[in-house]
Amino acid sequence: MLPPDIAAALGGGGGGAPQGGGLPPDIMAALGGGGGAPPEAPPSMSQDGAPGGGQEALSAAIDALHQALIDEADEEDKAIMTKCLAQLQQVMANNQKDADSMLQGKSTPAGIRKAAAGGGGGY
Repeated sequence: MLPPDIAAALGGGGGGAPQGGGLPPDIMAALGGGGGAPPEAPPSMSQDGAPGGGQEALSAAIDALHQALIDEADEEDKAIMTKCLAQLQQVMANNQKDADSMLQGKSTPAGIRKAAAGGGGGY
């Protein structure tokens, strides 16, 4: 929230605001000075998820990267995309390996964390 004197100087709410001047309501809202609710915060990129979670997003990313490789004409870009695709597929392979080990009665610390968190991956 902006102090009233600054909001008034910008033409937002708070005292003797100039008539017909100031910033548009969306900008004032973004600054926290009236004109509507402030925009929502972006999603957190922190460790809010569960170990082994995100399988659907991972599969969608792999599918999208496959399509990008088909659509891309530049070989340099294709090389970078191929490296990214290999890394994402390695994550999928590790999740599958952990799930297979758990089914055989062999456990790994990563597999136990994923199973305890209910993080998908076929556990």
